[in-house]
Amino acid sequence: MFHADAGVLDPDRAMAAMLRLAAVRGADIRFDTPVTHLAASPFGDGALVHTDSGTFTAPVAVIAAGGWLAPLMGEMVRLPALEVTQQQAFHLAPRGPYGDTPWPIFIYRDAADHFYGLPGGRDGEVPGAVKLGEHHGGTVTAAAGRDGVVHPAGRERAIKFAAKRLPGLDSQPVNELTCLYTTTPSEDFILDRQGPFVIASACSGHGAKFATLLGEIIADLAAGKPPPDPRFTLAAHLGTIRPNV
Repeated sequence: MFHADAGVLDPDRAMAAMLRLAAVRGADIRFDTPVTHLAASPFGDGALVHTDSGTFTAPVAVIAAGGWLAPLMGEMVRLPALEVTQQQAFHLAPRGPYGDTPWPIFIYRDAADHFYGLPGGRDGEVPGAVKLGEHHGGTVTAAAGRDGVVHPAGRERAIKFAAKRLPGLDSQPVNELTCLYTTTPSEDFILDRQGPFVIASACSGHGAKFATLLGEIIADLAAGKPPPDPRFTLAAHLGTIRPNV
């Protein structure tokens, strides 16, 4: 089964645009500031966020930490089982007359393969490169324990798939990388608030596709509004309520 989206999204440009808009609206954006510990304020008036460069206080803290969610929040909030896997992605160069035509975003799934593709962005190495990844199937790891090594078997599956299904691309990667998936048992997102913390695990490999909508939902949760759908609450993930499906 093949699904394609004719609209082309460059993930790097999209992220840069969102950061720029946030800064214009007053956000204090800090890179290279890892969070080491989270806690509720002992005075009951917010959250404490401890980092290597100091402690920040806020009425509400949004925790959208991907594979680091359980290490940061697991002692304060009961979470569902979260599987962290190291995934692999490969950048393929267009060839022939396809080099000047933007490729659509696509998802391909059949009994043998489950791959996705999207514009390669700054990691693509060559103009028009397509990022090809296998949905799931990665090595189980921990966020702090990933080795960053691309496994040969995964590379061969990607090359074989590209040679068979993507004749407009050179099947030999021009670049390769690893990334993390954090997957819930149901593959649903976690979008909920517990005390001064908004827990946002927009995970299972498809969170980035909904970035702008998720931003609105997370902002609403931080402002005290209820979760938009019970299926994304912690209670639904933990089986204490039946979600609407």
